Formats: sequence, structure tokens, C-alpha cells
Amino acid sequence: MVTAIEELPAYRSTIDRLEKLRQEGSNGQEYWMARDIHPVLGYPVWDKFEPVIERAASSFTANTIDPSHHIARASKMMELGGGGKREGLDYFLSRAACRLIAMNGDPSKAEIAAAQAYFVVQTHRMEAEDALTQDEKRLNLRDKVTTAFRTVSGVAKEAGVPNSKQALFHDARYQGLYDMPRRDVMARKGLKREDNPFDYAGPLELSANEFQMNMAADVIKKEGIKGEYRVIDRNKKIAQDVRKVMRENGSTMPENLPVAEPIRVVEKRVKAARKLEIKS
Repeated sequence: MVTAIEELPAYRSTIDRLEKLRQEGSNGQEYWMARDIHPVLGYPVWDKFEPVIERAASSFTANTIDPSHHIARASKMMELGGGGKREGLDYFLSRAACRLIAMNGDPSKAEIAAAQAYFVVQTHRMEAEDALTQDEKRLNLRDKVTTAFRTVSGVAKEAGVPNSKQALFHDARYQGLYDMPRRDVMARKGLKREDNPFDYAGPLELSANEFQMNMAADVIKKEGIKGEYRVIDRNKKIAQDVRKVMRENGSTMPENLPVAEPIRVVEKRVKAARKLEIKS
């Protein structure tokens, strides 16, 4: 529903100006220059805008956020009468800083209402993009785990582990990495018998399993290990080594990692987002 204030020319004009003033650093971080943006945020006089920036910095500090991540001093050459120039103080302002400043303005003014709406939308957009990026990373890791699983299964088979004993071979990984068999891991995480535990694993858990499987495949081949029992035992010891590294580095043990959102839900979300990108 469009409100009366959104129909005002000043509202649309402010949105357009904010978008034109938006800049992007080499790391992809958005920012606005204080000297450029202060009139748009409802502060036509620079001297009255500086205290607002200081209050925003104090607000970040009060919320245990380092203000230097959002507000940074800069300089700008100022035009003087007669064609002269002098160096003046300026600031880099992050999206969060601009939003904080805008939220302290008077929303009854079309310009301020537009600025508030703009930075709220910008924040939500970035949060959605960040979430999508995390989803894509997890899907990528899940694919890598599938590849590693197939690879190590093939190596184990060539080394003497028949198809009928592949379950025992992979259970050795659980015993070494999780310090318990697969069935106990499933019970501990509240998963059903038909569930694939990898579909409910987060990035760290997926990475640990992928690393172990790739290492096992490499070691079994390089050491020329042969025989069902020797291969299974080596697989377990490699998993134990990975667990040891995780413990020594203060990582959460795999069995204590939380169950992640089902991978099928993540896949649907990413597909839906990609469809929207194509349409737009």
C-alpha cells in the first residue's frame, strides 16, 4: 500500500539521490560520503551534521560495535570563493551508519521518510544476499561431500572392500570422527533412519567429513593398503586424526554440532532466488 508521503515528488527524488550517491569500495562494501549525503538526510548545514555523526558513533560504541567499522574520517577539497580551495573534514559512512542517522530524523518530512525507507530496504537486501551466499556455500559443500564419498568408496573397493562391506567402511569414519557409530550419531541428532545425515549437516561438519574422506582416499592409495580389515582400520585412524586436530584447535566436536536446516529446503530457496534474478 502506497502512503501519501510516498506519492510526494520529494520522496522519489530523495530515493534517486541516495542511489546516485552510493559508492562501492574495492571489497564490495557500500558507503556514502558525509559531505555528499548530509543535505539528503535532512541536515542542510554541515556544522549541524557533524554532531549527528558523533552521536551515531556513540550509539555504535554503546552497542559494543566498533564505530570505526562504520564511520571513518576522510578529507575533501572544498571550493572557495574566487576559485580557491581548502581541505575540509569528511567521513565515510556505512549503510548501517546512514540508517542510524536517518532513523533519528523527522519521518513527517518526505525526504527523511524516504531516507529511512531506503536504508531499511538496503539493509534487508544485503541480509538476503548474505543469506543466499551462505546457502550457496552449503550447497557447494554438500556437492563436494557427495564427490568425496564416491571417490573414497571407489578407492576402498579397489583396495578390497566389497560392496557388502562398504557400510562398515563408512561407519569406521563415524567411529573415528564422531567417537560413535553412525546409528548413535543419528539418534543423538534426532534424525530418522531414512535420513541422510549429510543433508542435515552445517558447513563445519560437511567440511570435516569431506576432508576425512579425501584424505582417506589419498592415504589408502599412496600406502597401497589392501584387504578389507586393514582398509577399514586405516579409515578409522584417519578419522580419529581429524577429530584430534579439531579438538586441539578448540573446535566443536562433530557430534555436538547442531542439526542444520534440511538441504532440500535450502535448494528450493536458492532456486527461487535465482528465478527472481532472471526475471528482474
